[in-house]
Amino acid sequence: MKLNSLLLATSLGALMFIHSCRSPESDNKLRSKIEAALKTTAGIEVDVEEGNVTLNGQIGSDSLKQDIEDKTKIVGGGDIKSIHNNIIVNLPEPEDAREKYHEILVDDVDSTLTRDVNLVLQDFPTITAQVKQGIIIATGNLEKSKIDTLKNKLEHIKPKGINMKGVTSR
Repeated sequence: MKLNSLLLATSLGALMFIHSCRSPESDNKLRSKIEAALKTTAGIEVDVEEGNVTLNGQIGSDSLKQDIEDKTKIVGGGDIKSIHNNIIVNLPEPEDAREKYHEILVDDVDSTLTRDVNLVLQDFPTITAQVKQGIIIATGNLEKSKIDTLKNKLEHIKPKGINMKGVTSR
């Protein structure tokens, strides 16, 4: 009886060990799939070790960093144990950033900008904004001292332009 229990415990332990070990070939296949999905995003390095994915590099926006992580999750599916997103958001100079931002996200500019604008507007509950063709159109009422802060934060997300004519001061 003890021998059977010992044999069963040893078999289960060995099975769990074998299952948890991934071959370097499966890690290489996973890395290749992720790299292929991210091939249009220059400067991103992908490392995979035992199903744990690490993303490194520099990118121009927080939303693009999140898009890269989302693509990685979709492509890797159940083969991924964890993702360590070490990508650094390093915004280039304003004019360069605007061009690169719109170049990379040609089809998703307005939806991406809208998402970023909504994050900025969380700090300004009396302001609403729309994004049309890369231009932010803000409306609402705000303390005069906070209008410059709002404009600076909106400029930081690099839209094509900002229309603040609808923002009045109190």
